[in-house]
Amino acid sequence: MKRTIFTLVMGLLILSTVCANAQDVIVKKDNSTILSKVTKISSTEIEYKKWSNQDGPTYTINKSEVVSINYQNGEVEHFSEREVEQDTMEKPIVVQQSVQTKPDIKIGGYMERAGNDLALDGRDLSDEEVRELVGEENYRTYLSAKKQLNTGRALTIVTIASFAASAGLVVAGVLGEDADLLSSGIGVEIIADVFLIGTIVYKSTGKGRLNWVADEYNKQHQGYSLNLSPSVIRCKTPQSQNNYALGMTLRFSF
Repeated sequence: MKRTIFTLVMGLLILSTVCANAQDVIVKKDNSTILSKVTKISSTEIEYKKWSNQDGPTYTINKSEVVSINYQNGEVEHFSEREVEQDTMEKPIVVQQSVQTKPDIKIGGYMERAGNDLALDGRDLSDEEVRELVGEENYRTYLSAKKQLNTGRALTIVTIASFAASAGLVVAGVLGEDADLLSSGIGVEIIADVFLIGTIVYKSTGKGRLNWVADEYNKQHQGYSLNLSPSVIRCKTPQSQNNYALGMTLRFSF
């Protein structure tokens, strides 16, 4: 009976020794240990699973915190601080910085209005380029002019739609001999005329202000400016009546 007990105790001791040797023991700098199954060693980290839960999550520990690893096969791997520092230096951390570059523009070219925009030596300019070239004060004038031109564009669409509706009502009134439709068509035409006047005013003012911004730039860098812009011409007839018409004005300043 005693021999049986002795044999059982020795068997348990041998089994426990085998189980202990089957573990990877991570020895930390603070002399604590981690019973684990090491799965991967990178240049800076050690990945492992806890021996008590090998089907569980994977943990990581910095190599700088580890002195050595005692593997289950008896092999021992030591980690020195110099080795860890060298591994870190071999793979530097690259920090990407966003670099904001200013537009590549040439100061001193001749500026002019190109439709609803400004152009420098024939090349259309973006808003940011105009800002760099003309300065903050004239840039605000430029933005205001663009808003007026956009308003004029919207009024153009409304004007066309109003004239189309007016023409349709007038034709329907004439063909159907309906006085109410005819008068409604005339009323819509009057509204369309108001929209037309607004369109002309907004577009003319916007284009004129764009020309002014270009003139100011040219006078500063070229010493002169030459511009063709729309304008309202007042004509006085022999009967002493004033008539107004749209025209083009050529301006030269220095």
